[in-house]
Amino acid sequence: MDARTGRLRGTVLLLLTAAVTVAALLVAGRFAFRLDLSADRSQSLSPVAHNLYREVPEHLHITYYISPTLSAKHPGPRAIEDLLREFEASSRGRIDLSVEDPSKRSGAVEALGVQGRQMQIVEQNEQRVAVVYSGIVLQYLDKSEVIPFVLDGATLEYDLVKAVRRAVGTAAQKVSVLVGDADKSMANDYKTVGEELRKSGWEVSEVNRGDAIPPETRVLLVLGNSDIDDYAAYRVEEYLARGGAAFLAVKGVGVEARQDLTAAALKEDGLLRALSAWGIEVGRSLVLDASSLTVPFQQAGQFGSSVIRYVQYPHWIITRPEFASKSNPATSKLAGLDLYWPSPLTLKDRSGVKGEALVKSTPKAWLQTANFAIRPEESANFQAEAGKTGGQYTLAVTLAGPLPGLWASGAPPLRAGAAALSPQQNPPAPSKIIVIGSSDFATDLMAMTNSLFNAAFVAAATDWLATGDELAAIKTRGQKDPRLSKIQDPAVKNSYVIVSYAINLVLVPGILLAVALVRRRTRRLLSRMEAVAFAKQDGASRASGTEAGK
Repeated sequence: MDARTGRLRGTVLLLLTAAVTVAALLVAGRFAFRLDLSADRSQSLSPVAHNLYREVPEHLHITYYISPTLSAKHPGPRAIEDLLREFEASSRGRIDLSVEDPSKRSGAVEALGVQGRQMQIVEQNEQRVAVVYSGIVLQYLDKSEVIPFVLDGATLEYDLVKAVRRAVGTAAQKVSVLVGDADKSMANDYKTVGEELRKSGWEVSEVNRGDAIPPETRVLLVLGNSDIDDYAAYRVEEYLARGGAAFLAVKGVGVEARQDLTAAALKEDGLLRALSAWGIEVGRSLVLDASSLTVPFQQAGQFGSSVIRYVQYPHWIITRPEFASKSNPATSKLAGLDLYWPSPLTLKDRSGVKGEALVKSTPKAWLQTANFAIRPEESANFQAEAGKTGGQYTLAVTLAGPLPGLWASGAPPLRAGAAALSPQQNPPAPSKIIVIGSSDFATDLMAMTNSLFNAAFVAAATDWLATGDELAAIKTRGQKDPRLSKIQDPAVKNSYVIVSYAINLVLVPGILLAVALVRRRTRRLLSRMEAVAFAKQDGASRASGTEAGK
C-alpha cells in the first residue's frame, strides 16, 4: 500500500469518525441521562413518572420560565431543567419542553400564574434588587396548570405528576376532613396539614361530626376521636363500607395541653369501638421512648418570674426510618415522624382483611398505663413503668379489605334530634385505611418542633390511599430531618460526644504534632546531609587547587 492510499484511508476514517460523533450527539440530544449517586435514588425518575405518558392521550407542552439572572447565580434552575428534560425524554413524544426567558414576554407570565421573587444581585460593584422567575406552565388542550415558583427540586417530580394528572383530568381531588375533638378545628389547629394538602393538589373541605360523608370524597381524614359518638362513627363506617379510603389519627389517652398538662385514658368512644371491630385495638396508654424531642417548657421562677427549661421529653417520640415499613410506598422512604403523646396500636386478625404495621417505636420504648406523669416537673416519674413495660410498640398501621362493621348486622345508632340513619344494605366493599396512634401529631404543634415532615406524611398517605401507586413514595423520598439533634438516646449521644472529643482534642492535635516532629527531623537530617556534601565538595575543591599549584 503506497503513501497516497494510506492518506486516503486515513482521511476516510477521519470523516467517518466525525460523522458518527455528530450522529451520536444528535441522537443523544433526544435522550436524557443522569447518573444518580444519591443514597435513596431521589434524583432518578420513578416508575410512575416514566409511565405517565400512558395517562396523556393528547400532546402536552411544558414551558419552564427561568430568568437568566437567576440561573447564572443559583444551581437550582440547572437541576430543574435536567429533570424536566428527563421527564420529556421518558414520555415517548407525548410531552415536550421549552425553556424561555420570561422577560421576553413582558408581563404575560404573571397572567399565566407564574410568580416572581425579589433577588439582590451585584453587578459592576453595584447592588440592586431584581425580580426573577422560575415557574413551570403545563398546557394540555385548552387547560393549563402552573407551578408558580420552584427553586428546590426535592418535590418537583411529585408536583409535576400531580399537575399532569390535574391537566388531563385523571386525578380525583376531593379530601374531606372530620375533626373529632370538640376543642379543635381545621382553621385553628390543622392549618399546616391543610396547606400541605392543597399544595399537593387536593381540594380540602371540613365535615361536621355526624354529617354524611360526601360521596365524591376520595379520601376521608379523621383527626382526633375524643368527641366522636356512635352516630358520627357510623357515618365513617358507612363511607368505608362503600369502598372508601380513610386516614385516621386517633388517641387512647386524652391530654389537656392548653392548661395544666393533665392526661386521662379515654372511654370507649364510638370510633375506638369501630376500630376494634375492624381489627385495630388502640391502647389506653402512652408510649414513651428514649428517641424523643427536647422541648422548652415555661415554668415559674423565683420572685414571680418565669424561666424556660429544656427537657428531653419521652412523650414526644422521634420515630426512626429503620423502624418504618419498607414495603409500603407511604413509608418506604420515610425520614421519620414526630408523634406527640402516642398510644400503642395492636392488629387483630380479621377474615379477608390484610393488616400491616407501618411505623414502630425504637426497642427502647416503654408505656405509661396509669398515673400519667406528663408535666416536666414530674420527670422523676417518667420511667416508673419502664422496667415492666419496656419494648417496641406499633404506632401506625394499615388495613385493606372489606372491614367487618360494628353496626353491619344491627340497627344504626341514634342521636337525639338527628335524623334516623339507614341500615347498611350490602356487604362491605373492600376499603383501605391508615391509622396512626397520635391525633396531636397532625396539629400545628409540628411548626413549634420543626416537624413539618408530619404534614408531608399526611399528604403522601392521602396520595397512597387514593391511587395505590408509587406517587406517595415520590413525596417521601429525599425527605430529610433538618434538625441536628438526630441522636436522642442519651447513652448513644454520650458515646458520640466522647468519640468526638477524642478525635478533636487528642487524635487531630496528635497527628499534627507528629507531622510537625517528622518535618522538623527531616529538615535537620537534610541540613546535615547538605553540610556533609558541602564539606566534601569544599575539600575536593581545595585538593584540586593544591594539585594545580604544584
